[in-house]
Parts: sequence; structure tokens; C-alpha cells
Amino acid sequence: MFDRRLLANFDWFLVGVTMLICLIGVAAIYSASKGYPGNTHYWLRQLYWIGLGLAAGFVVLLIDFRALGPLAYVLHGLVILALSALLARAGSGEVSRWFDLGPISIQPSEFAKFTTVLAIAYYFRDSQRVGNLGIKGVLVPAALVLVPFYLIVKQPDLGTALLLVIVFLPLIVLAGIRLRLLLYLLAAGALAVVLLVASFQFGFYQVDDGVIEALERRDDAAPVVDASRALEGRKFYRETSLYAAFPKGSFEGSLDSRWRTIEERAFRPFISALLRPYQQRRLITFVYPEHDPLGAGYHVIQSRVAVGSGRFWGKGFGESTQGALNFLPARHTDFIFAIFAEEWGFAGTVVLLGLYAVLFVRATGIILQTRDRFSAFLTLGVLSILVAQVLVNIGMSLGLLPVVGVPLPFFSYGGSSMITMLIGVALMLNIRMRRFLWT
Repeated sequence: MFDRRLLANFDWFLVGVTMLICLIGVAAIYSASKGYPGNTHYWLRQLYWIGLGLAAGFVVLLIDFRALGPLAYVLHGLVILALSALLARAGSGEVSRWFDLGPISIQPSEFAKFTTVLAIAYYFRDSQRVGNLGIKGVLVPAALVLVPFYLIVKQPDLGTALLLVIVFLPLIVLAGIRLRLLLYLLAAGALAVVLLVASFQFGFYQVDDGVIEALERRDDAAPVVDASRALEGRKFYRETSLYAAFPKGSFEGSLDSRWRTIEERAFRPFISALLRPYQQRRLITFVYPEHDPLGAGYHVIQSRVAVGSGRFWGKGFGESTQGALNFLPARHTDFIFAIFAEEWGFAGTVVLLGLYAVLFVRATGIILQTRDRFSAFLTLGVLSILVAQVLVNIGMSLGLLPVVGVPLPFFSYGGSSMITMLIGVALMLNIRMRRFLWT
């Protein structure tokens, strides 16, 4: 028998805010894709994804969220198997983050974020060790994160993998991790950032094959290419042995411009064991985007131009020059915020960020109303995913963070992202609807 208390506790306001963001996103995608050649209809496909996401969310609402707990490890294992299958396929030469299922494509890494949260929430469901969680208590949740983290990094999809780590931190804080251990983890993270920055400024460098291959296509660059090829496999300090490494006379007269190309673009920090070349170039251009304005730094520079040119009121709907003239790549996905800011200006972005803030506050209210640990962890995990993706996407659009390919929730074009985000909202609604059943 249907319990009317479910409808009485249904958060229509949260649904309304979410759908408003989705519809504004559809309009932004329509405007951003106008400059693409051919008849793309990305906005129409986004409506299909919203419909599928709402259908999936409705199914989630019909199920008591507590019934998902015993299935947490099974669902997480299935996603890990899917990620492993993608990796195995990549090993045969076919690199892809998606499974093509007829007319649609599914990206398992988007589902991995939510199954990771579900598995960690179920693990901590009965934990009462508030403020006393040590290393042993963190090992299992860390494994639940690190396995998909490794598989996603190997795809490669560094942005989604880092989101798993970002979401992991508030969950272990809620679990009651010891303050000393938390400080150790934060210190280790800060040390990693310092070492990464130091590697850019003072560390070993090596030849960037991508730039050398580009120079090879120039008929007049043969001496530079030959001199650079001779350095392959060697490590050196940029400020010392770099200049001495090239044979004397390699960069004389008319070769000066190519020497500057080599000096500014062809050497990267020697961290290739951790990051792929294109990922390293993204980090370098995050610090120095002007060093490669037509290559890896192009996205960041054009995104900044789009945001800045919007000024206060924006240019108006459909009047984005960065989109219509094809200056900004990936403008309907990763950089949709830049196009929106160009068309609606500072005023429009304040409204959009206000809608996200309302959504976050509403979700925080659900956390405060919970009476069991499983629902608290689940809601906090979903909220952490949403907050992290909004901050990272807008941060990279403004040039404040490296470009890592993270979509803006409910706004960027993408089927797997839209479906999983709407399922996440449905989970929070489910928890709020059934709060009167908690004991």
C-alpha cells in the first residue's frame, strides 16, 4: 500500500532547482553548438539524456535506499569489471572510455564515483568510532577508492580519478578519522603539490616527443630536430645542462626562432612515470599557458577570453563569438561555462552559481536531518561529487585549475554524466522521503 508520507516528504523545491539548471544547460548547449559544422542537435540529445536520467531517478525513488546497502559491493564490483574491460580493450590498441551500445555510449567512470560513495557509506554504516578512526579503519575504504582510481587513470582520465580522491576526504572526516592521521594525509598531499611545482621549476627535464614530431613536419627545422633527437632518453637540468647539451652551432643565425620553440615548448618535467605527455603539457600550460598558445595552452587562453568578453551583462543569447567562430574547442562539454559567461556576463554567472548554491544548501539540510550513518554518508558523498565537479569545472574555465576534463553537473553535454547526476539527486530525495522510517 502506498504511504502518503512519502509524497509529504518529497522535496519539490530541490527537483525544481535541479531541472532549472538542466534546462538552462540545454539552452547553453544549443547556443554553444551553433558554430559546429553540420546539424549536430546536441541540445536535443541532451533532452533525451535528461529524460533517461529522470526515468532512472524515478526507479531509484521506488526503492528504499537502505535496500541498496547490501548491493553496494556488488554494484561497485560490476563497475570495476567494466573499467577493467575497457583497460583490456585499450591493451589491444583500442583506447576508449566508453562502451558503445548501439545508438548510445556508456562511460563507466561516471558510475564509479557513485558506486564508490555507496560502498564506503555501507562500510561505515555501523561505525561508532567517532574521532578514533585509525589507519586500519581507513585501509578498506582506501582500497575501494584506489582500485577504480588506478583503472580510470590508465584510460587515461585523470580528472575523474582525482574526483574520487577529493570525495574520499570528507567521507573519512565524517567517519571520525583521527586528527593526527588527517593532518598526515593533508601534509602528504601538500608535499606532493610542492614536489610537482618544484619539478617544473628546478627539476629534471626531458625532450617532449610531441613537439619534436611537429617540428619534423617543417622542412627548415632539420638541424633542430637532429639535435633534439640526440637528447632522447636523457635527463638534465633546464637552467644548466640544457644549453650545454646541444652541439655547438646547432642554433645559429636563422635557427634562432626554432631554438626558442625548443626552449619554451619541447622540454617537460621528468614525471612521465606518473603522467602521460599530454597530461604533463596540461599542467605546464596551467602555469604558463602563453608558452604554447596554439597548442596545449589554447583551451585556457580562449576560455579566459570568452569569460572576460562577457563583462557584466554579457553579449546576449546566441551572440558568443568564441563559439560561433569556432575559437573555443569542447565548448558544449568541458567549457560550456565559458560560453555561458560570454553570453550572460557576470550577472548571468551569479544567477547560475546561486542556483548551485541553493542545491548545495538543500542537500546539506538533508544531511543534518539524517538519523543513521548510512544515509548521512550517502548524502555527503553525493553532495561532495556535485561540489567538487562544479568547483573544478569552473576553476579550469577561469584558468585557476589545470584542464582535466570534468563536466559541469546538469549543464555540460553528456549522457553518462547527466544520468548519474540525476540518480544522485534521486538518492538524496529518497533519503529525505523515508526519513520518518528511520529508527
